[in-house]
Amino acid sequence: MMESIVDNEANAGFGAQAGRLALIALGSVGALLGAGVVTGFIVAHQQQGGAMTARQLLILAGALLFVLGCGFTAWRGIRAALAASAGDGPPTPREGRYRAVMLIAALTGAVISVILMLQNDALTDNPIGFLSGPVSPAIAIVLALLVGVLIPALSIYWHLRAIDEQEAAAYNKGALFAAYAYWIGAPVWWLLWRGGLVAAPDGVAIYLVTIAIASVTWFWAKYR
Repeated sequence: MMESIVDNEANAGFGAQAGRLALIALGSVGALLGAGVVTGFIVAHQQQGGAMTARQLLILAGALLFVLGCGFTAWRGIRAALAASAGDGPPTPREGRYRAVMLIAALTGAVISVILMLQNDALTDNPIGFLSGPVSPAIAIVLALLVGVLIPALSIYWHLRAIDEQEAAAYNKGALFAAYAYWIGAPVWWLLWRGGLVAAPDGVAIYLVTIAIASVTWFWAKYR
């Protein structure tokens, strides 16, 4: 009985720490992406000249609020993590592996975002051009290796060595829901486009929606 209580408390503490690390990672990456959008929007407006319209001001205000919200989320996660670490003992080996993987993943995402924003001249015409504009072949190869080799390796290691059964189940459920959304949503969009009813399928939009569904399902299954 006592062992069960101790295990439950350890799992609860591990889950809370995982949530804090996820907030830090997502908040940091979101703030970087939002800052890129704000910078690109301002640069594009300066190139065009003239005063901002009400629509442009609303877009800029929304982007700024997004950056502030992401920054606040990351700050809350850092403050909570520091407060928890002050009262807890040293992390277990599993917790150490989890933190290491999350940190590497967050840094990798930040590096990719910054490189895309610095490489992409489309920011002068499109505030989110770094998501679809051209990059040099060398940079494309480097980023493709990061996305195609490092991130899968981290994901497999995280799944096999850094998480417990409860989080693995939540992760699997998120992946399943995302796969169904892609399998159904992509061909539906393609068929409607073939019928002239909607715009052509957008690969970036499909990817982002798939990631969002997987993330939301994972959070719901883990913390509900």
